[in-house]
Amino acid sequence: RGDGAGAAPPPPFLTKTYDLVDDPELAGVVSWAPDGRSFVVWKPPEFARDLLPRHFKHNNFSSFVRQLNTYGFRKIDPDRWEFANDSFRRGRRDLLGHIQRRKAGAAGKA
Repeated sequence: RGDGAGAAPPPPFLTKTYDLVDDPELAGVVSWAPDGRSFVVWKPPEFARDLLPRHFKHNNFSSFVRQLNTYGFRKIDPDRWEFANDSFRRGRRDLLGHIQRRKAGAAGKA
């Protein structure tokens, strides 16, 4: 059924996260960084309490961060919750399919 490479739809976690980051009404809580190459969770308590349960099956911010890590996102600023992935860019929803979930055990011991 080869209709081209990378034709698989991106995982729901990535599309839901993209939609949250891309929603201008949520910019006080979560938004793109100015360059559009990363995103910032400005208010983690509100993000966890109000947004996570609406879009995911939990309200645990650390679980959300752990999930980002399994998809290769990096925390890029030690002073705020800013995350980046080369294929997670403002205006480039088409790149989400390039983000691969890491295999279990690849992240080291807890």
